[in-house]
Amino acid sequence: MKKLQLAMVVVLSGLAYSASAQNHGCDRKMQSLETQMNYAKQHGNVHRQRGLERAMANVQAHCSDAYLLRDLQEDIDDQEEDIAEILEEIQEKQAEGRLDKVERLQRKLERKRQKLSDLQAELADLQSMPNSPDTRHRMPQQHR
Repeated sequence: MKKLQLAMVVVLSGLAYSASAQNHGCDRKMQSLETQMNYAKQHGNVHRQRGLERAMANVQAHCSDAYLLRDLQEDIDDQEEDIAEILEEIQEKQAEGRLDKVERLQRKLERKRQKLSDLQAELADLQSMPNSPDTRHRMPQQHR
């Protein structure tokens, strides 16, 4: 009975969210969560289902395209900082003659660059959506 009630709440709130949403990025995020939820249900992963239910509730309650844009930009900034640190570390290890460490760091650098590229593509995609604000210039940066 509780499962049925929970399923009804998720479905009805999803319908209400979809009907009123102007946030296309949030719609896409919700669709991704729903896909993951279906996969978790198919495989009987109850813990994953509970986590996804919480995530869906948070998206419904708090998501906005402006938030997604800001969050993506912060992730991009973090990746760029990581890349700069790795480049410095590579130079240090090269100066020390630690080629084994240099190779390991270059592999790590490549993964970070790929992640950065993925995040930049996601940001560009979100910015190209209709009604999606470009918050890079209008939203204040949060201090960490």
